[in-house]
Amino acid sequence: MKVNEIEKLLARYYDGETSEAEDRELKQFFTEEDVPAHLLAEKEIFMQLNATAHSSDSGIAAIATRTEGSEAPPIPEGLESKLSGMIDEWDTRERRVLKVKKHTRTLRLQWIGSIAASLLILFSVGMYLYKPYTPPTPQDTCATPEEAYAQAQKALIMLSTGLNKGVKTVETVQETTTKIQENVNEQLNRINNIKQ
Repeated sequence: MKVNEIEKLLARYYDGETSEAEDRELKQFFTEEDVPAHLLAEKEIFMQLNATAHSSDSGIAAIATRTEGSEAPPIPEGLESKLSGMIDEWDTRERRVLKVKKHTRTLRLQWIGSIAASLLILFSVGMYLYKPYTPPTPQDTCATPEEAYAQAQKALIMLSTGLNKGVKTVETVQETTTKIQENVNEQLNRINNIKQ
């Protein structure tokens, strides 16, 4: 068989696409013929596979001959309880994993809910604060123009009275300030006269 055909068969063998006849051809090539240097590694693999296959075939045959004439092998003591314990342990682990996943999912949903609530609050506050300012519209408090004139006159009289009181107070303060200034000037003149 040519080396090119063997290399193609090897590629198909490693891809799991060869038939049993092609597998036998490969084993025969690697066990009986001279192998090129670049295929020595494959030869070693096939030799080991061939040795393993012979030992496992003989082991299977020995087991088959032992079990054909005799009854089923005895079940070791405690096997059922060990298997039951292992199944319970696996079940417990699986439940823990599911519980952790459920807890994680719950935490994620809580985070998403809290973020959504925060955004809703911010939006509500922003809308409340953004309300455009509308100045109050003046309203008429008087029914007739004569009533409005009387109200205006009353307000002006109150303003005039307040201004007059303020002017009198300012005049009083001015008179007092003038008197104090005159006293201070007299005292300064006396002091200057004493010094000279």
